[in-house]
Amino acid sequence: MDLRNRKKARFLIFMSFSACILPNTVVGQSLSENVTQISGSGSVFTAITHTRTDNATGTDTNTEPSAGVSGSLGGQVESGANALALQYGGTLETKRDLAGGDQTDSSSVTGASRYSHFDPASRFDFNLGHTISSVRNNTGFVVNPSSYDTQNTLSAGAGLRFFPGDLSTLRFSGQAGKSFGSGDLNDKESFTASSEFSRRLSERSTGSVIGSRSWSNDDGVDITIDSAQLVFERSLESGTFSIGAGASKADTEFPDGTVTESDAGTGFLDRTWIASDWRTSVQYNRRLSDSATDLSLDFPEIFDFLPDTIRIRDLVVSDSVLVTHNTSRLCSACTLGVAAEAALFESEITGATTHEYTASVNLGFELTTLQRLNFAYIWQGDAGEEAGTIIDQIHRFNTSWTRQLAEDTSFSVQFNQSYLRSRLARSDQDQFVLRLVLTKGFSLTGQPK
Repeated sequence: MDLRNRKKARFLIFMSFSACILPNTVVGQSLSENVTQISGSGSVFTAITHTRTDNATGTDTNTEPSAGVSGSLGGQVESGANALALQYGGTLETKRDLAGGDQTDSSSVTGASRYSHFDPASRFDFNLGHTISSVRNNTGFVVNPSSYDTQNTLSAGAGLRFFPGDLSTLRFSGQAGKSFGSGDLNDKESFTASSEFSRRLSERSTGSVIGSRSWSNDDGVDITIDSAQLVFERSLESGTFSIGAGASKADTEFPDGTVTESDAGTGFLDRTWIASDWRTSVQYNRRLSDSATDLSLDFPEIFDFLPDTIRIRDLVVSDSVLVTHNTSRLCSACTLGVAAEAALFESEITGATTHEYTASVNLGFELTTLQRLNFAYIWQGDAGEEAGTIIDQIHRFNTSWTRQLAEDTSFSVQFNQSYLRSRLARSDQDQFVLRLVLTKGFSLTGQPK
């Protein structure tokens, strides 16, 4: 991070942490009826990190003790037609190299917020949004994600609705987005104008026709994308089903005046099964887009699904499949979550083809009413033209034991392992982190108006 972003990160972390360690007489105050939910936590921790790096002459080792603070703040506020949702978290850590005696500071902040105004009785709606993300560009994977650059994104949009019939809605909208990058990241901006005609086909199903045009600029490269899609959505007794099909066409103008054209068929398929104690989802998505254009597309409504890191891309045709399953049926005191995703990216600028894979398993046990044990495994891998040849990958094993000390205070022991393996021109790395964490949290709820 540069100095400006580092100061901003420390301020946000300090504010989140301070809010969480206020006396109970303060955080326990009654809420306005406008507040749906506000929750947060503040932590102090001490850790020791051991890193092994393989190189041409052998293996280098490094051990660093550290101490730091972390905080998170999230909530949802509703008042009439107005709604605000936010979720932010950050960490500030100081490390000391035992061998050289050097001291280093690192900080990271990620999160998102969205304000929206939507009144069913009004034709007009608008929204404002902000995200701050860690960006994994062309650096490959790293054992410490705080090493990634940071990108801030601002977005704003408005829509106007018409009702040509009791069952139909016609909406015209515009959405703008702009990013501010740190390190080697460029600032980007885009604007999307769209129209959507939707009609309720039955009590459970809806059909829509969507058309849009997006303009984006990234380091002097201007891209225009025209898209059209036909969408069908249905609510089922066992969950939801939605499918869409269409086409996109893009014109790319380079700084030297050269213009290239691209086109692709697009679409998606989403089937979700929902029960009282389990949930399974299968999703397929094919699209033509780039990172700058994505700034002015739909903002995620559920912040829990925001990725830990994002990747900056030029104009690509992407195909992705995501499967997730969460259940509490495994046993009476445990929960299990598994996910797997595979994606294919074909660059319309360079012609290069890449593959990306992600898999994760999360298993939690409630040992007693006051103790919980959690195991998590995450694997990420990148491949080039050959889908089965992984050129860069990282395995993460995270284990934690948590003991509730009071209603809003807990102590945890965390042991995290990271194994980086690469066929690129860089070294393999192993990292082991043992961390002791004391956390104080709060959660307040109220009834919306």
